[in-house]
This record gives sequence, C-alpha cells and structure tokens, in this order.
Amino acid sequence: MPELPEVEVISNFLFDTVKDKQISSVTVNNWNLRVPITKNIDDALKGKAINNIKRRGRYIIWNTDNDIAVIMHLGMSGKLIYAEDNQVQNKHDHVIFLFSDNTSMIFNDPRRFGLVVVLSKAQEVNFFNDFGIEPLTDEFNGGYLKKLLKDKKANIKSVLMNNKLIVGVGNIYASESLFRARISPLRSAQDLTYRECKKIATEIKNTLNDAIAAGGSTLRDYAQPSGSVGYFQNSFYVYGQVQKPCKICNNTITLIRQNGRSTYFCNVCQD
Repeated sequence: MPELPEVEVISNFLFDTVKDKQISSVTVNNWNLRVPITKNIDDALKGKAINNIKRRGRYIIWNTDNDIAVIMHLGMSGKLIYAEDNQVQNKHDHVIFLFSDNTSMIFNDPRRFGLVVVLSKAQEVNFFNDFGIEPLTDEFNGGYLKKLLKDKKANIKSVLMNNKLIVGVGNIYASESLFRARISPLRSAQDLTYRECKKIATEIKNTLNDAIAAGGSTLRDYAQPSGSVGYFQNSFYVYGQVQKPCKICNNTITLIRQNGRSTYFCNVCQD
C-alpha cells in the first residue's frame, strides 16, 4: 500500500502535470471499488478546471473551479497512469479522466480497494475531520509528540501508525524511522522521554523526506503516473531485511508481529 512519500510524489507529479487542465469527460468502467464511485461523477466534473492538487495523509485531492473535491485513495494496489495520447485500456482501468488537450489520467486498481469520490467543499472538510497531524509540518516536533504519547500504553510503532494521531506513517516508514532514532518498536509510547520523542519526530521527517526525494519505495505495485518507479527501498535499514545483517552493527535483523503487522528491527541498535 502506498504510504505518505509515494502519495506525495504522485501528488507533486499531478500538480506539475494536470493542474489547470479542463476535464472533458469521466468514463467509469467499474463502479464498485471499496466505496462505490460517485454516480454523477461525469456530470459533476465535465468542463471543470483543476485549480489545485494536494495530499492529506494518503489521500490525493483535486479541487476544481466550482469548489468540488475529487478524493482518491490508491488502496492496496491502485495507481494513477498519465497518458499523453490514446492508450489501450487495461482490464483494471476503472476510471478515465479525459482532459481538453486529449491527455488523460487513468485510475487502475486490480484489487479494487481504492477510492474515487466527488465531494463538496464542506464534505471535504468533514471527510478529514478525524485525521491526525501531518508529520512534515513544523507543528510536529518532539514537544508535540511527547504530549501526544503521554497516556498511550500501546507500543510506539502502533501509535505512529494510528491515522487519527499522525497521518501517513505506515508500516515501512514507522519501522525505518524507529531504527534511525534507535528506539525499539516494543517500547511503550507513554514511557518515552522528551529527548527520545524529539529524536523520533526528527527521524520521521528525515525518513519521509529522503523517501520523497528518492521517488518513494517500489516493492510491488507502486509506480509514478509517468511509469517511473521509486528507489528508496534500496536504502532500507530494517524493513524487509529479516535475517540479514544490520548495516550498523552487523547483528541479524529481527522480524516480529505487532497488531497483525510485520515489524522489522535490530535488537542491538534499538533499545
């Protein structure tokens, strides 16, 4: 599943490529994603210009010139494909946005866990009401994290992945950030010191920014709309490195399960 860096890379590509384009039509080949696609999507968007593209958590948002928001989530296997001319349609091309210059953006999702809905401006605000803080903002720092964790008995990795507290930090980047901060994923969140919280906040920012600069991580399905892949996976310290030597201390990387998710860490470097 794409995490914050991958969605940020895609959003930046879209901002540079399709912002200010006018939507000529929207063709839906399969309405049944995890939430049914908005039935009047073609009528709602036809003739409208995209005046902004942004990211919130792992969601991509297109805002049009009539205060309508197109909310997209790539789910487990979804991708957006940018085509500069007529492209042969694939089996899992569920939504096709055609622009007035005959380019198009295709929403492709083999497993159909993605999301494409059209909302009003008020509905957009309400949709994101329960979302936590964006980790790349100035407000997210050691002091903020310490206050956030003060009554959280759960392990720190699970807390970092709680979208209602902090958005966009999924399994890959929680594991990598904790390794960089030298904090064990087994630690109780409420027991972390201010200094440790500051280190975690700093390394979350560093890890996410490094991943964005590398185009994200391509493990299975993720690719940019241009077709380019990311290469941050080449810099992983612990994620997916079970039974391999730690790049810092040469200890063997450990794999455990936490809340049903795989957790990778070095039990020497992280305490």
